[in-house]
Amino acid sequence: MTRAKEYKYKKNWFKNNLVAIPAGVCGNCSACVFRNALAYCKNMACTYYDGENDFIESVYWRGVQTHASVSMWPELRNFFDTTPAPKIREISNDIMTKSVLEKIQKTR
Repeated sequence: MTRAKEYKYKKNWFKNNLVAIPAGVCGNCSACVFRNALAYCKNMACTYYDGENDFIESVYWRGVQTHASVSMWPELRNFFDTTPAPKIREISNDIMTKSVLEKIQKTR
């Protein structure tokens, strides 16, 4: 289980605006909000791997509210343009992991 982390950057922005949806081994990139925004997609974590149990799960990201496209979502562009890519990956990895672990617990 991941430990609570302190983030200099707005982790709550993710929690309030993006949701990680577990989608099995192959994922579902066509449903992801970042499907047409490769520059932002590269910064996101979307594959969970548990080496002990050889368990793989992918997620796709969607907005809490409906947005026509990432380019029309100024808060998202601002967040990605002002937060370093490694921090975005770290935050998204943490949220993705929690989402996958919640799914695992529900299916047991």
